[in-house]
Amino acid sequence: MAGAEQLTASVYKTGDELTGFDYRFNITRLNNHTGRVNQWLTPDDLFAMVKLVRVLSAELADDGCMNESLRGQLIRLAAALDSAIAEVSTNENVRGVTDQ
Repeated sequence: MAGAEQLTASVYKTGDELTGFDYRFNITRLNNHTGRVNQWLTPDDLFAMVKLVRVLSAELADDGCMNESLRGQLIRLAAALDSAIAEVSTNENVRGVTDQ
């Protein structure tokens, strides 16, 4: 399991050393008020989704059972998303866009 804010992902790994490993995951949203889980996302969930992709990228790359090329891409993706998250988090007025 991995999560960011109200979003969670269940990560599944199948296979073995002989046939290779395969990864799958899903994303669900937990309603903090009702406790219900669903897959309907809102615009408010987009920032949490970016954070969740960052966590998934780092966790999958850390597993070490995938090919080096994909692993490298995931490591670079996690690093790029770290920068993007930091930029948006510290700069509420990015290019004239403000929270309303």
